[in-house]
Amino acid sequence: MTTDQSPIHFYDEGERLPDTLPDSPFGLFKAWYDQAWEERKTPNANSMCIATAHADGCPDARIVLCKAIDVEAGSIMFYTNYHGKKGRQLEASPCAAAVIHWDFYERQVRIRGQVIKATEAESDAYFASRAIESRLGSWISDQSQPIESREALLEKVTDIIDQLGIDASDLMSGQDITIPRPPHWGGYHLHAHTIELWSAGTGRIHDRARWSRDLTIKANQSTTGPWSATRLQP
Repeated sequence: MTTDQSPIHFYDEGERLPDTLPDSPFGLFKAWYDQAWEERKTPNANSMCIATAHADGCPDARIVLCKAIDVEAGSIMFYTNYHGKKGRQLEASPCAAAVIHWDFYERQVRIRGQVIKATEAESDAYFASRAIESRLGSWISDQSQPIESREALLEKVTDIIDQLGIDASDLMSGQDITIPRPPHWGGYHLHAHTIELWSAGTGRIHDRARWSRDLTIKANQSTTGPWSATRLQP
């Protein structure tokens, strides 16, 4: 038993993971995500770092947006240009790692797993929901490819508007314009085989747990085993 004067009590202040870890981590992960998104204590509550493998064996990392969490499947979803560096790396090695850190709540989620491309219907639906400038931007930028200047990049705006047959006056007036999804742009489902949940503690005595499971991807379908949970030292 501890008391308020005990040093153990001092180190055990703050939020903690459940004493009995849940069979699946994704329910708690989703609850954390939903709270961060609804309260919006940071402007990009769904931002995450996604790491992929470069051909030379070194990792590449960048920030993307987590657009969905599938609790039952144990997966998250993000969108990108399939012809960009991350898209080409995922094509060559369909494995990725992701980190979401909510500094305000002192919580962190780490995921490692394999990716599956989203269906065309999923990518079409999300693309149609984007702001018009973002939809155009998906056509304008040949992601990760060199360009001689910022001016040259901006010149592509006019070229793409002409190619898509968009009336510039309609665009400037804010009218809703139908813009098809580029075939090189779409989503990925990152299916977790390992996920860690982390909650900050006093003196860096954090609360941390890892869940792992068998994961097999075949013919763009995932097959998984049950989760196994382990509490970890910080």
